[in-house]
Amino acid sequence: MRIRIFFVLLIALLSSCSENKSELPIRYYAGPLISSTSLSTTYLDSGKVRMQMDAPLQLEFADGNQEFPNGFTVKIFDTGDELKSTLRADFVHYDKVQDLYTATGNVQLEDLKKKESLRTEKLHWSKTEGRVFNNEFVEIRTPTQILKGKGLTARQDFSTYMILEPEGTILNADSAGFF
Repeated sequence: MRIRIFFVLLIALLSSCSENKSELPIRYYAGPLISSTSLSTTYLDSGKVRMQMDAPLQLEFADGNQEFPNGFTVKIFDTGDELKSTLRADFVHYDKVQDLYTATGNVQLEDLKKKESLRTEKLHWSKTEGRVFNNEFVEIRTPTQILKGKGLTARQDFSTYMILEPEGTILNADSAGFF
């Protein structure tokens, strides 16, 4: 009797499995895998703070790319633990394959020691090349000059830079305070 009940249940179970499978396309999730809020990251070298990054939101994707949709602020310190420069932007994207950060929207780079600043709408930072660059309008302010133009290439520490298509008049280019 038990064997009959077992076979009846088995037949009922097997007959309920049909080949009528609707083929739905597989959709892959493209959104972030990790979301971090109120992020504060500190980079040290030999026990000394070299850089601190603060962001309200960081998103990390399966391919290793990252986004900071609410912007971020980076503080860079000199060898004496004194704040040297800051970088701010409204939105930042990190491309892992290229090891490239792209900051967009109200990008501001301030060198507090030299009292210089850079303003633009887009700026790329290549860690592997150690440089920042763009093809956008830039404005650089020094204690004695306001330099404007389109396109920029510079060392990542901004010790040297070149505006690719400068505009306007450069005053006092022979003075000792000019780069």
